[in-house]
Amino acid sequence: MSKEILILGAGFGGLEAATGLREGLDDSYRITLIDKNDHFIIGFSKFEVMFGRQTISGVKSYYANLTHDSVNFIQDVIERIDLEARAVITSSDTYSYDYLIVGLGAELAPQLTPGFVEGGHEFYSLDGAGRLFPVLEAFTSGTLLLSIFGPPYKCPPAPYEAAFQLHDYFRAKGVRKDIALKMLIPGGVPLPVAEGAAVEIERRFAERGIELFTQHKVISLDASARLAQIEGRQPKPYDLFIGVPLHRPPQVIRDSDLGQKGWIQVDPDTLATAYENVYAVGDVTTIPVGDVAVPKAGAFAEAAAKVVVNNLLFELTGRGQPARFEAIGTCFLEFGNDEVAQISANYRGQAEPAVALEGPSEALREGKRHFEDDRIQRWFKQPGG
Repeated sequence: MSKEILILGAGFGGLEAATGLREGLDDSYRITLIDKNDHFIIGFSKFEVMFGRQTISGVKSYYANLTHDSVNFIQDVIERIDLEARAVITSSDTYSYDYLIVGLGAELAPQLTPGFVEGGHEFYSLDGAGRLFPVLEAFTSGTLLLSIFGPPYKCPPAPYEAAFQLHDYFRAKGVRKDIALKMLIPGGVPLPVAEGAAVEIERRFAERGIELFTQHKVISLDASARLAQIEGRQPKPYDLFIGVPLHRPPQVIRDSDLGQKGWIQVDPDTLATAYENVYAVGDVTTIPVGDVAVPKAGAFAEAAAKVVVNNLLFELTGRGQPARFEAIGTCFLEFGNDEVAQISANYRGQAEPAVALEGPSEALREGKRHFEDDRIQRWFKQPGG
């Protein structure tokens, strides 16, 4: 009798789980991958859309072109997870499972910051990045506020990369001198766990005339007056406001016993949940490490999925050895001016998280290109394939 393996969410974690399990299991295991979208994008490709370097369609990889035809992809909205019945209910069907892997990511919640939907812009969604490009094209003078509303949020370096690239974009247009570029963050330093990266960000901000305001938590926008209301401080005026929306677990997780009205708690070693044969990987989880948590980033979701795959293959086939999630990953940091550095992090390998900055260098720019190419080539057929 065949076994049903159900994977919810086709991001870094879901795609790696589906690909790895399909490579390691025979056809007696049916693997189904469900996502509400018909496509995947690498997160940093949203900058290509935001600055008009690529079109929205140009950065998409479609699930119809998954590498393995025997992975059953379903585009549908997941409405409920019935842990007792071991079933997932979508808007159009019900799917039973023997093993469940949840990789549904984090949901953007711009509506949780009053006035933001009416008075600001975001680049964390592909559509938001697309809407922002013509706004940036038309913006030639005034005050631009760039704000992080609060943690946790996906890809911690991304807001700082946006600031550097905004500086370059306006400089190339010849209008940088007419724009006051200011960044507001709720904490005391950029990337608090990554001290080396934080120091370098602050230094380069100062060189470029990007003003950094720490301990500035924006709590609402007055869209008509163009004022950002800041907790415990005087409001700041703006002509253009770009924010990183608050993040929360998807509705189906908030409604489920899995999330207990929040992020999914997992065994930090195995990514197992409190429910038999149910695992969770990536942004939908929270894995505390001292006073911080494993970041919400694609590299960590992929690494978590590899551990789940490894351990399921050991359980189901007897091959290999059990593995432990080490929370080791890297991400890239664009400093602008075509300079790329790399942040390497080891969150669970020692007493304290270890985070190091390497570069920038030309080799790392190539490394960033390979990072994208390698994953697209692993998870999707090549054009014409």
